[in-house]
Amino acid sequence: MKPADSNREQRSRFTLWQLISYGFLTAPLAMGGFALVMFVPTFYAVDLGLGLGLVGGIFVAGRLFDVITDPVIGHMSDETCSRFGPRKPWMMVGVPGFALAVFLLLMPPEGAGLGYLLMASALYFLFYTVLDVPYSSVGLEVSPHVHERSVLASSKAAFQIIGALTVALVPFALALPVAPSLSLVAKLVLITSLVGLVLFLRFVPVRTRAVTAGKAGFVASLKTIWASAPYRLLILCFLIVQAANALSAGLMVLFVTHVIKAPQMIGLFMGLLLLSTALFLPFWVMLSKWRSKRFAWQASILLCCVNLLAVLFLGEGSIMGAALVSMLLGACFGCDAIMPTSVLADIVYTGEQEGKNRLGGLFLALKNSVSKLAFVVPMGLAFPVLEAVGFNKSGDNSSFQLMTLVFFYALLPLGLRLVACLLLSRLPLVAENGRERTSTRSAVEAA
Repeated sequence: MKPADSNREQRSRFTLWQLISYGFLTAPLAMGGFALVMFVPTFYAVDLGLGLGLVGGIFVAGRLFDVITDPVIGHMSDETCSRFGPRKPWMMVGVPGFALAVFLLLMPPEGAGLGYLLMASALYFLFYTVLDVPYSSVGLEVSPHVHERSVLASSKAAFQIIGALTVALVPFALALPVAPSLSLVAKLVLITSLVGLVLFLRFVPVRTRAVTAGKAGFVASLKTIWASAPYRLLILCFLIVQAANALSAGLMVLFVTHVIKAPQMIGLFMGLLLLSTALFLPFWVMLSKWRSKRFAWQASILLCCVNLLAVLFLGEGSIMGAALVSMLLGACFGCDAIMPTSVLADIVYTGEQEGKNRLGGLFLALKNSVSKLAFVVPMGLAFPVLEAVGFNKSGDNSSFQLMTLVFFYALLPLGLRLVACLLLSRLPLVAENGRERTSTRSAVEAA
């Protein structure tokens, strides 16, 4: 790169419109993902009569399928060479494939059975990855500015919340039953995904970088990534925090129903959680700029620990307390979404300098795989223990059974977060404009 080009890159910043154009495509991805979690399993299991166990097994298998396909597609995206760059060809295939898969999954024909669900869900999981991994990888490599990487991550997080709220609120506001609601979501996904792709291709300034190194194999790329000590530490902390979040989010309905005894408030608490996530995004970005990304993430973790400790003082009828807990959980979830991605961008951006191989797609895909594995925790750990102590999901429970629920909802996540906070103290700090405590390069090469 010529010196003039380098100076121009260092001065470049994303405008508000470019940030919107970058993050917009996250909304249809979130719509499809939220519908998959909240409505689709029950629709196929109950409305179409396939059964809860069978449908649940199919979607768990789909998540495990993702754990395999994410790194493979991430690596293939890294190694793609085209005049449009490595990411755009995958996105141009991923958008129509994802929209079609959503249509098939959310609008099944009359008489659809197990075979149809297997086919539609397989296409969904595959094309979600084909679109999401290359698209999200752009955020790791597009900006030379440390703080702007947090802003880019917050843009995606904001549109993720918009997508989830759209699926949660629009069918409710229109008073639609399940089948018409899913049909509406499918049409919204089609429209917004096409709009998002056009905005991205037209307005997002994707950074081009010459790669002079020869193509690297999948195993060699994995070894290169694993050799990064900061990445290993980041992924470990991310896994611990995501497992804690999975327990609190996955058991929230049971907690509100059996401890607070206000099942009619579940929708409100979920809405407060999502809205709080969105409202606090600018705060975490500003805090990370003022101090550091590590400081912001640790502050969020400690705030969440205090919040979870307060759960011990809640009981039947504690509506205001439960609402506050939901809001603070949402606030902390937002930081958990932004900071790991932004720190990963610091590691990836510097590691890809001087003609080295692209690794951003594989870096991100492994992080995604860890996230998906972490969210199996409530099903794999908490639910079996609750069943073993005789927890009744539809009736009254003893104080011991309720305390077991509180342990998995609040106390175990609190302990996990404290461990992550301690580990984060070893994460190298990166700042802009010569204010580095530990440089990005030393962070990448540290052993």
